[in-house]
Amino acid sequence: MLPELKFSVFRIPVRVQLWFLVLSVLIGTWWNFHDPASILLFVAIVFVSVLTHELGHAFMGRAFGLKPAIALHGLGGLTSWTGGRAIGPGRSFLISLAGPAMGFFLGGLLLLAGFAISVLAPSYHMPEQAHALAMAALSVNIVWSIFNLLPILPLDGGNALRSFWALTKIGDAEVVARIVSMIVGVAIAALAGITNPRGNLFIVVILVMYVGQNYTGLRVRFATRGDELYLRQLRDAYPVWLGAQDGAAMIRAGTQARVSAKTPQLVAYATEIIAMGQCLEGDARSGLATLGALPRGFAPSLEVALRVLDAAGEHAAALELLRRAAESSGDPELQRRFEDARERARIAGLVR
Repeated sequence: MLPELKFSVFRIPVRVQLWFLVLSVLIGTWWNFHDPASILLFVAIVFVSVLTHELGHAFMGRAFGLKPAIALHGLGGLTSWTGGRAIGPGRSFLISLAGPAMGFFLGGLLLLAGFAISVLAPSYHMPEQAHALAMAALSVNIVWSIFNLLPILPLDGGNALRSFWALTKIGDAEVVARIVSMIVGVAIAALAGITNPRGNLFIVVILVMYVGQNYTGLRVRFATRGDELYLRQLRDAYPVWLGAQDGAAMIRAGTQARVSAKTPQLVAYATEIIAMGQCLEGDARSGLATLGALPRGFAPSLEVALRVLDAAGEHAAALELLRRAAESSGDPELQRRFEDARERARIAGLVR
Protein backbone atom coordinates (compact mmCIF):
# COMPACT_ATOMS: atom_id res chain seq x y z
CA MET A 1 0.00 0.00 0.00
CA LEU A 2 1.31 3.45 -0.97
CA PRO A 3 1.98 5.91 1.87
CA GLU A 4 -0.64 8.56 2.65
CA LEU A 5 -0.54 11.94 4.33
CA LYS A 6 -3.17 12.18 7.08
CA PHE A 7 -4.31 15.25 9.01
CA SER A 8 -7.49 17.07 10.08
CA VAL A 9 -9.00 20.38 8.99
CA PHE A 10 -11.77 21.84 11.17
CA ARG A 11 -12.05 18.39 12.81
CA ILE A 12 -12.59 16.78 9.40
CA PRO A 13 -10.17 13.90 8.69
CA VAL A 14 -8.21 14.29 5.44
CA ARG A 15 -6.15 11.67 3.56
CA VAL A 16 -3.84 12.63 0.71
CA GLN A 17 -2.77 9.76 -1.53
CA LEU A 18 0.66 9.77 -3.14
CA TRP A 19 -0.89 9.56 -6.62
CA PHE A 20 -2.62 12.90 -6.06
CA LEU A 21 0.76 14.59 -5.64
CA VAL A 22 2.37 12.64 -8.50
CA LEU A 23 -0.40 13.55 -10.97
CA SER A 24 -0.32 17.16 -9.81
CA VAL A 25 3.39 17.28 -10.71
CA LEU A 26 2.69 15.70 -14.12
CA ILE A 27 -0.13 18.16 -14.85
CA GLY A 28 2.13 21.04 -13.77
CA THR A 29 4.79 19.85 -16.23
CA TRP A 30 2.15 19.61 -18.99
CA TRP A 31 1.19 23.20 -18.04
CA ASN A 32 4.78 24.22 -18.89
CA PHE A 33 6.06 24.57 -15.33
CA HIS A 34 9.49 22.97 -15.34
CA ASP A 35 11.64 24.46 -12.60
CA PRO A 36 11.24 22.90 -9.11
CA ALA A 37 9.96 26.09 -7.46
CA SER A 38 7.18 26.61 -10.02
CA ILE A 39 6.13 22.96 -9.91
CA LEU A 40 6.05 23.05 -6.11
CA LEU A 41 3.88 26.19 -6.17
CA PHE A 42 1.58 24.62 -8.78
CA VAL A 43 1.15 21.49 -6.64
CA ALA A 44 0.34 23.74 -3.66
CA ILE A 45 -2.28 25.57 -5.75
CA VAL A 46 -3.92 22.30 -6.80
CA PHE A 47 -3.78 20.96 -3.25
CA VAL A 48 -5.43 24.04 -1.70
CA SER A 49 -8.00 24.34 -4.49
CA VAL A 50 -9.13 20.69 -4.42
CA LEU A 51 -9.17 20.64 -0.61
CA THR A 52 -11.26 23.84 -0.57
CA HIS A 53 -13.68 22.27 -3.04
CA GLU A 54 -14.09 19.16 -0.87
CA LEU A 55 -14.46 21.28 2.27
CA GLY A 56 -17.47 22.89 0.58
CA HIS A 57 -19.14 19.46 0.37
CA ALA A 58 -17.99 18.60 3.91
CA PHE A 59 -19.26 21.79 5.55
CA MET A 60 -22.65 21.52 3.87
CA GLY A 61 -22.95 17.85 4.82
CA ARG A 62 -21.97 18.57 8.40
CA ALA A 63 -24.67 21.26 8.54
CA PHE A 64 -27.15 18.45 7.80
CA GLY A 65 -25.78 16.24 10.58
CA LEU A 66 -23.40 14.09 8.52
CA LYS A 67 -19.84 13.18 9.52
CA PRO A 68 -17.52 13.97 6.60
CA ALA A 69 -14.13 12.55 5.68
CA ILE A 70 -12.03 13.80 2.75
CA ALA A 71 -9.65 11.87 0.49
CA LEU A 72 -7.49 13.52 -2.18
CA HIS A 73 -6.73 10.85 -4.77
CA GLY A 74 -5.30 10.57 -8.25
CA LEU A 75 -8.18 12.16 -10.16
CA GLY A 76 -9.17 14.80 -7.63
CA GLY A 77 -11.00 14.52 -4.33
CA LEU A 78 -13.82 12.65 -2.65
CA THR A 79 -15.89 13.54 0.39
CA SER A 80 -17.44 10.50 2.05
CA TRP A 81 -19.67 10.19 5.07
CA THR A 82 -19.09 8.08 8.14
CA GLY A 83 -22.18 5.90 8.60
CA GLY A 84 -23.50 6.63 5.09
CA ARG A 85 -25.50 9.47 3.56
CA ALA A 86 -29.10 8.90 4.67
CA ILE A 87 -30.56 12.27 3.64
CA GLY A 88 -33.14 13.37 1.10
CA PRO A 89 -32.50 14.47 -2.49
CA GLY A 90 -32.95 18.16 -1.62
CA ARG A 91 -30.04 18.15 0.81
CA SER A 92 -27.99 15.96 -1.51
CA PHE A 93 -28.55 18.58 -4.22
CA LEU A 94 -27.16 21.33 -1.99
CA ILE A 95 -24.18 19.19 -0.93
CA SER A 96 -23.31 18.55 -4.59
CA LEU A 97 -23.35 22.26 -5.46
CA ALA A 98 -21.42 23.34 -2.36
CA GLY A 99 -18.08 22.11 -3.76
CA PRO A 100 -18.14 24.14 -7.02
CA ALA A 101 -19.48 27.10 -5.04
CA MET A 102 -16.31 27.08 -2.93
CA GLY A 103 -14.23 26.93 -6.12
CA PHE A 104 -16.02 29.97 -7.53
CA PHE A 105 -15.56 31.73 -4.18
CA LEU A 106 -11.81 31.10 -4.13
CA GLY A 107 -11.50 32.06 -7.79
CA GLY A 108 -13.48 35.23 -7.10
CA LEU A 109 -11.07 36.17 -4.31
CA LEU A 110 -8.15 35.76 -6.74
CA LEU A 111 -9.87 37.97 -9.32
CA LEU A 112 -10.61 40.55 -6.63
CA ALA A 113 -6.97 40.52 -5.54
CA GLY A 114 -5.84 41.03 -9.14
CA PHE A 115 -8.27 43.90 -9.60
CA ALA A 116 -7.10 45.54 -6.35
CA ILE A 117 -3.46 45.31 -7.48
CA SER A 118 -4.29 46.85 -10.85
CA VAL A 119 -6.08 49.77 -9.15
CA LEU A 120 -3.65 50.39 -6.28
CA ALA A 121 -0.46 49.75 -8.28
CA PRO A 122 -1.27 50.35 -11.97
CA SER A 123 2.42 50.43 -12.94
CA TYR A 124 3.16 47.02 -11.38
CA HIS A 125 4.05 44.30 -13.88
CA MET A 126 3.77 40.77 -12.58
CA PRO A 127 6.69 38.50 -13.50
CA GLU A 128 5.87 36.08 -16.29
CA GLN A 129 6.11 32.95 -14.12
CA ALA A 130 3.99 34.50 -11.35
CA HIS A 131 1.39 35.49 -13.95
CA ALA A 132 1.34 31.91 -15.28
CA LEU A 133 0.81 30.55 -11.75
CA ALA A 134 -2.00 33.07 -11.13
CA MET A 135 -3.73 31.99 -14.36
CA ALA A 136 -3.30 28.36 -13.34
CA ALA A 137 -4.94 29.11 -9.98
CA LEU A 138 -7.89 30.77 -11.75
CA SER A 139 -8.22 27.82 -14.14
CA VAL A 140 -8.06 25.21 -11.38
CA ASN A 141 -10.79 26.98 -9.42
CA ILE A 142 -13.10 28.64 -11.95
CA VAL A 143 -12.65 26.56 -15.13
CA TRP A 144 -12.63 23.28 -13.19
CA SER A 145 -15.73 24.35 -11.23
CA ILE A 146 -17.54 25.07 -14.51
CA PHE A 147 -16.45 21.69 -15.91
CA ASN A 148 -17.49 20.01 -12.65
CA LEU A 149 -21.01 21.38 -13.06
CA LEU A 150 -21.55 19.50 -16.33
CA PRO A 151 -24.49 17.08 -15.94
CA ILE A 152 -22.21 14.04 -16.08
CA LEU A 153 -21.81 11.49 -13.30
CA PRO A 154 -19.62 11.29 -11.22
CA LEU A 155 -19.12 15.06 -11.50
CA ASP A 156 -21.00 17.29 -9.07
CA GLY A 157 -23.29 18.46 -11.87
CA GLY A 158 -24.31 14.86 -12.52
CA ASN A 159 -24.96 14.23 -8.83
CA ALA A 160 -26.98 17.46 -8.64
CA LEU A 161 -29.02 16.39 -11.69
CA ARG A 162 -29.77 13.01 -10.09
CA SER A 163 -30.88 14.66 -6.84
CA PHE A 164 -32.98 17.27 -8.66
CA TRP A 165 -34.71 14.59 -10.75
CA ALA A 166 -35.41 12.57 -7.63
CA LEU A 167 -37.25 15.62 -6.26
CA THR A 168 -39.56 15.61 -9.30
CA LYS A 169 -40.53 11.95 -8.59
CA ILE A 170 -40.71 11.36 -12.37
CA GLY A 171 -39.22 8.01 -13.31
CA ASP A 172 -35.94 6.61 -12.05
CA ALA A 173 -33.53 9.46 -11.24
CA GLU A 174 -30.50 7.15 -11.44
CA VAL A 175 -31.40 5.98 -14.96
CA VAL A 176 -32.18 9.52 -16.16
CA ALA A 177 -28.92 10.92 -14.76
CA ARG A 178 -26.80 8.17 -16.33
CA ILE A 179 -28.45 8.46 -19.76
CA VAL A 180 -28.00 12.25 -19.74
CA SER A 181 -24.39 11.75 -18.58
CA MET A 182 -23.66 9.48 -21.55
CA ILE A 183 -25.27 11.82 -24.10
CA VAL A 184 -23.56 14.96 -22.78
CA GLY A 185 -20.24 13.16 -22.30
CA VAL A 186 -20.17 11.85 -25.89
CA ALA A 187 -21.22 15.24 -27.31
CA ILE A 188 -18.60 17.26 -25.43
CA ALA A 189 -15.85 14.69 -26.04
CA ALA A 190 -16.62 14.76 -29.79
CA LEU A 191 -16.65 18.58 -29.83
CA ALA A 192 -13.39 18.80 -27.88
CA GLY A 193 -11.72 16.20 -30.10
CA ILE A 194 -12.76 17.93 -33.32
CA THR A 195 -11.81 21.48 -32.27
CA ASN A 196 -8.39 20.71 -30.78
CA PRO A 197 -7.39 17.02 -30.84
CA ARG A 198 -3.99 17.42 -29.17
CA GLY A 199 -4.82 20.19 -26.71
CA ASN A 200 -8.04 18.54 -25.51
CA LEU A 201 -6.75 14.96 -25.43
CA PHE A 202 -6.80 14.80 -21.60
CA ILE A 203 -10.40 16.08 -21.43
CA VAL A 204 -11.50 13.64 -24.14
CA VAL A 205 -9.94 10.69 -22.29
CA ILE A 206 -11.63 11.71 -19.01
CA LEU A 207 -15.02 12.12 -20.69
CA VAL A 208 -14.76 8.77 -22.51
CA MET A 209 -13.92 7.15 -19.16
CA TYR A 210 -17.01 8.78 -17.59
CA VAL A 211 -19.20 7.56 -20.46
CA GLY A 212 -17.93 4.02 -19.90
CA GLN A 213 -18.57 4.25 -16.17
CA ASN A 214 -22.14 5.44 -16.76
CA TYR A 215 -22.82 2.68 -19.28
CA THR A 216 -21.70 0.10 -16.72
CA GLY A 217 -23.66 1.88 -13.98
CA LEU A 218 -26.79 1.87 -16.15
CA ARG A 219 -26.55 -1.89 -16.67
CA VAL A 220 -26.06 -2.43 -12.94
CA ARG A 221 -29.01 -0.13 -12.19
CA PHE A 222 -31.37 -2.13 -14.42
CA ALA A 223 -30.26 -5.34 -12.69
CA THR A 224 -30.60 -3.73 -9.26
CA ARG A 225 -34.03 -2.36 -10.04
CA GLY A 226 -35.30 -5.85 -10.89
CA ASP A 227 -33.88 -7.18 -7.64
CA GLU A 228 -35.45 -4.32 -5.68
CA LEU A 229 -38.89 -5.35 -6.97
CA TYR A 230 -38.18 -8.97 -6.04
CA LEU A 231 -36.98 -7.82 -2.61
CA ARG A 232 -40.20 -5.88 -1.96
CA GLN A 233 -42.28 -8.91 -2.92
CA LEU A 234 -40.35 -11.12 -0.50
CA ARG A 235 -40.67 -8.58 2.31
CA ASP A 236 -44.42 -8.30 1.74
CA ALA A 237 -44.81 -12.08 1.80
CA TYR A 238 -42.54 -12.68 4.81
CA PRO A 239 -45.05 -11.78 7.59
CA VAL A 240 -47.71 -13.89 5.85
CA TRP A 241 -45.41 -16.93 5.78
CA LEU A 242 -44.37 -16.30 9.35
CA GLY A 243 -47.96 -16.01 10.55
CA ALA A 244 -48.88 -19.26 8.82
CA GLN A 245 -45.66 -20.93 10.04
CA ASP A 246 -45.12 -21.97 6.40
CA GLY A 247 -41.42 -22.80 6.42
CA ALA A 248 -41.63 -24.85 3.21
CA ALA A 249 -42.90 -21.83 1.24
CA MET A 250 -40.08 -19.72 2.70
CA ILE A 251 -37.45 -22.22 1.62
CA ARG A 252 -38.89 -22.48 -1.91
CA ALA A 253 -39.19 -18.73 -2.41
CA GLY A 254 -35.80 -17.99 -0.86
CA THR A 255 -34.03 -20.62 -2.97
CA GLN A 256 -35.65 -19.32 -6.17
CA ALA A 257 -34.73 -15.74 -5.31
CA ARG A 258 -31.14 -16.63 -4.50
CA VAL A 259 -30.73 -18.42 -7.86
CA SER A 260 -32.08 -15.48 -9.88
CA ALA A 261 -30.48 -12.69 -7.79
CA LYS A 262 -28.10 -10.26 -9.49
CA THR A 263 -27.23 -8.24 -6.39
CA PRO A 264 -25.81 -9.29 -3.01
CA GLN A 265 -28.68 -7.50 -1.24
CA LEU A 266 -31.24 -9.93 -2.66
CA VAL A 267 -28.93 -12.90 -2.03
CA ALA A 268 -28.58 -11.87 1.63
CA TYR A 269 -32.32 -11.44 2.23
CA ALA A 270 -33.17 -14.67 0.39
CA THR A 271 -30.59 -16.48 2.55
CA GLU A 272 -32.26 -15.18 5.71
CA ILE A 273 -35.66 -16.36 4.47
CA ILE A 274 -34.28 -19.85 3.77
CA ALA A 275 -32.73 -19.97 7.26
CA MET A 276 -35.99 -18.93 8.91
CA GLY A 277 -37.89 -21.48 6.81
CA GLN A 278 -35.53 -24.24 7.89
CA CYS A 279 -36.02 -23.14 11.50
CA LEU A 280 -39.80 -23.33 11.13
CA GLU A 281 -39.45 -26.79 9.56
CA GLY A 282 -37.64 -28.02 12.67
CA ASP A 283 -34.15 -27.99 11.15
CA ALA A 284 -32.62 -25.06 13.04
CA ARG A 285 -29.09 -26.47 12.74
CA SER A 286 -29.33 -26.26 8.94
CA GLY A 287 -30.73 -22.74 9.36
CA LEU A 288 -27.68 -21.82 11.42
CA ALA A 289 -25.39 -23.16 8.67
CA THR A 290 -27.38 -21.26 6.04
CA LEU A 291 -26.86 -17.98 7.91
CA GLY A 292 -23.15 -18.69 7.77
CA ALA A 293 -23.40 -18.55 3.95
CA LEU A 294 -24.50 -14.90 3.88
CA PRO A 295 -22.58 -12.77 1.34
CA ARG A 296 -19.46 -11.09 2.67
CA GLY A 297 -20.23 -7.84 4.46
CA PHE A 298 -23.82 -8.79 5.33
CA ALA A 299 -25.16 -9.78 8.74
CA PRO A 300 -28.53 -11.41 9.49
CA SER A 301 -31.30 -9.32 10.96
CA LEU A 302 -31.60 -9.46 14.73
CA GLU A 303 -35.00 -11.16 14.59
CA VAL A 304 -33.84 -13.99 12.30
CA ALA A 305 -30.52 -14.54 14.09
CA LEU A 306 -32.16 -14.76 17.52
CA ARG A 307 -34.89 -17.12 16.30
CA VAL A 308 -32.45 -19.49 14.56
CA LEU A 309 -29.86 -19.45 17.34
CA ASP A 310 -32.44 -20.07 20.02
CA ALA A 311 -34.11 -22.89 18.07
CA ALA A 312 -30.71 -24.49 17.46
CA GLY A 313 -30.03 -24.54 21.20
CA GLU A 314 -27.44 -21.76 21.00
CA HIS A 315 -29.15 -19.82 23.82
CA ALA A 316 -25.97 -18.21 25.14
CA ALA A 317 -25.00 -17.00 21.65
CA ALA A 318 -28.51 -15.62 21.10
CA LEU A 319 -28.39 -13.73 24.39
CA GLU A 320 -24.94 -12.35 23.58
CA LEU A 321 -26.19 -11.15 20.19
CA LEU A 322 -29.17 -9.44 21.79
CA ARG A 323 -26.94 -7.86 24.45
CA ARG A 324 -24.61 -6.39 21.82
CA ALA A 325 -27.52 -5.10 19.76
CA ALA A 326 -29.06 -3.43 22.83
CA GLU A 327 -25.77 -1.81 23.84
CA SER A 328 -24.85 -0.55 20.36
CA SER A 329 -28.30 0.84 19.57
CA GLY A 330 -29.09 2.35 22.96
CA ASP A 331 -32.70 1.34 22.34
CA PRO A 332 -34.56 0.93 25.70
CA GLU A 333 -36.95 -1.58 24.11
CA LEU A 334 -34.05 -3.80 23.01
CA GLN A 335 -32.52 -3.51 26.45
CA ARG A 336 -35.83 -4.58 28.01
CA ARG A 337 -36.05 -7.54 25.62
CA PHE A 338 -32.52 -8.58 26.54
CA GLU A 339 -33.24 -8.44 30.29
CA ASP A 340 -36.46 -10.46 29.87
CA ALA A 341 -34.79 -13.06 27.66
CA ARG A 342 -31.87 -13.44 30.04
CA GLU A 343 -34.20 -13.93 33.01
CA ARG A 344 -36.32 -16.53 31.18
CA ALA A 345 -33.22 -18.41 30.05
CA ARG A 346 -31.84 -18.36 33.60
CA ILE A 347 -35.08 -19.71 35.07
CA ALA A 348 -35.23 -22.45 32.44
CA GLY A 349 -31.64 -23.38 33.25
CA LEU A 350 -30.48 -22.68 29.69
CA VAL A 351 -27.77 -20.25 30.82
CA ARG A 352 -26.19 -19.38 34.12
